[in-house]
Amino acid sequence: MSFAPLSSVYGHLLEARALRYATGRSSSHRLAHPVISVGNLTLGGTGKSPFVEFLARRLRFEGSRPAILSRGYGRRSHGTVVVSTGEGPRVDAREGGDEPVELAHRLTGVIIVVARRRRVAARAAEQLGADLFLLDDGYQHLSLWRDVDLLLLDARDPFGGGRFPPRGRLREPLSALSRAHAFIFTRVQPGAPSPEALRTVEHWNPAAPIFTARIRPTGVFDERGSSLEGPGLAARRFVAVCGVAQPETFATALGELDLFAEARIVFGDHHRYRQRDLVRIAREADRTASSWILTTEKDAVKLRGRLSLPIATVRLAVELIEPGFFPFLSSRLPSGAAQGALPAGR
Repeated sequence: MSFAPLSSVYGHLLEARALRYATGRSSSHRLAHPVISVGNLTLGGTGKSPFVEFLARRLRFEGSRPAILSRGYGRRSHGTVVVSTGEGPRVDAREGGDEPVELAHRLTGVIIVVARRRRVAARAAEQLGADLFLLDDGYQHLSLWRDVDLLLLDARDPFGGGRFPPRGRLREPLSALSRAHAFIFTRVQPGAPSPEALRTVEHWNPAAPIFTARIRPTGVFDERGSSLEGPGLAARRFVAVCGVAQPETFATALGELDLFAEARIVFGDHHRYRQRDLVRIAREADRTASSWILTTEKDAVKLRGRLSLPIATVRLAVELIEPGFFPFLSSRLPSGAAQGALPAGR
């Protein structure tokens, strides 16, 4: 069976939807405070969660009271859920979604709210004192006005194979590149992004600045958040477990840390771990005589307390290569919104 006709129709529908907002036939709701959207053009793998964390941490440090607004993909709850008021997670991943709960573990002073409609989440966040909103995975959420639309592209495969699912990972046609206020190519390495990828971006949106970023592992951390170090760490047998969009990025991170798993178990993105999955992990640990489990932070919030072996996580950090990103961000926000928060030249 060919999926090409279905993919073509899907792409045309998405273009028509975007055109309705661009021409004013559909209107975007404005929130009471500035909105920065961080999103993808493809299905996962761009490092969006580390980037949202990086951005929220910087905004908080510079004096803002940011709130992360998310749909909480994969959660079982309904309605609006306050995941964090800035003092750690108040709910688990089943209620708040794996990525919001993961961010709540890492960020202090940052409000995190999930709801199907971001404007509803924003109202709850504003009541908690938020003065700036970060839309997590907001690029396709056209019903909400944003002051800054940041589009993250994986430098190694920025356009998801150039096709829609199931043959590729594109969420929108390439014409959607024209909506971005800035591009951030993540996971840069020699030869990536390619000259062709840069030409494609510039063709659709020549006015938007292009930035690049590395996403690198900073170490391994235990369930209390303490760093695990020492030459004995690599000598201890472990099983690597992940449920992310591009599992090869997790394998690459392990290699950069000189860690080599006895076995790797890969699940789908946002996987909900059931009892049979836990049994599979435990059996693989027994088979390989492994004494611990190493996973991603997104998976750890769903595995903690459910396995007899200790769980450790690989922590990722964002490193922006160009110095002009934050001055650009400040220039896009309403006058006074970033007063003292994002001064030019930093």
